[in-house]
Amino acid sequence: MLFMSKKVKIILPIFAFLAIFYVIIASRPLSPEIQFVPVWTVDLEAYTKTENLEGQPEDFENAVSFKMGQTLGYFTPEGKILSYITFPYKATISDLSYTLYGTSSSEMQILSPANEEIGKISVTGFPYFTADRKFIFLAGGSSFSKLSEKGEVEWTHEGFSPITAFSSSKTGTVAGFANGTVLGFDNDGNITHNYNPGGSNYEVILGAAISESSKFIATLSGQDGQRFVISKKNNTDYGEHTSIVFYKSMEKEVNRQVLIKFSRDEKKVFYNNATGIGIVNTKTFKNTEIPIKGKILSILESEDENEIFVLSKNGSTYTVSTIESFDAFQGSFSFDAESACIAVKGNSLFVGRDGKISRIDIVHR
Repeated sequence: MLFMSKKVKIILPIFAFLAIFYVIIASRPLSPEIQFVPVWTVDLEAYTKTENLEGQPEDFENAVSFKMGQTLGYFTPEGKILSYITFPYKATISDLSYTLYGTSSSEMQILSPANEEIGKISVTGFPYFTADRKFIFLAGGSSFSKLSEKGEVEWTHEGFSPITAFSSSKTGTVAGFANGTVLGFDNDGNITHNYNPGGSNYEVILGAAISESSKFIATLSGQDGQRFVISKKNNTDYGEHTSIVFYKSMEKEVNRQVLIKFSRDEKKVFYNNATGIGIVNTKTFKNTEIPIKGKILSILESEDENEIFVLSKNGSTYTVSTIESFDAFQGSFSFDAESACIAVKGNSLFVGRDGKISRIDIVHR
């Protein structure tokens, strides 16, 4: 017994020391968690009945655009509604301008957030505004024109196969066609990429995106052998050429147009697939899959590039999902609505839902 008592006296301090040492070396500071902080909610119809919609010049410089159902307009990050417009048929809007049009409009006004005329489009077709860029898809569906700020035609591409995918960045434009062809253009309309992703029995481009520098183009294409492809523009001694640097065959296929988007720093590309959203690192070509039900409508990046916000729709249910560090799912919230939209300004997320807009700030605690 005396021997056992001495043994316990020796062992207990050793175990106590080891336990304390383990706690010290194993402890790690917890990484901050993302939190959504509601700031304000505005009922657009009630607001426009009681408030004056005239804004100051500085309000319009920082205006955020929205488009829900048959309404569109602008508001400030502080919750002041600058304009609230209903339209009978079609419209396109960016933070800098908008236009309303019909099925055969031969002349369309381009208006600023302050409802002042910037210019006119005198070409029949379907206009598309994004950021500071303007385009119009021409009758027949196989041709499009790049427009100036005032709506004048700068250049036109005339094709013979229907355009099935389209995207633009600061330095270029990409168009995908029903025959499986992908064309990239610089800002002067010169063709910089021309290739077919291939690999499918029925070649059609369902989605396309071009990176900010036009270095990369990504596409989802084909039926019966659908694949996601990333191509890269290379400069060599014998000139520029486009080569495929990544492709992934889809186990499940979609038969509709899909959304694809590069991050601003071009390090990641996001694409809608049959199971949700795929994310490819353009340096390591690691592919991450995050399940999201329904069709993805918007993919937006926070100003500090830490978060990606995804708006999706499944039936009448809309879901806003948050992805952090570009491939880590952080959570989501859902709501039922007839129409919805999201926007990002700074590090604030704005969610539109059936005539109401809410501001949600993102903080890490």
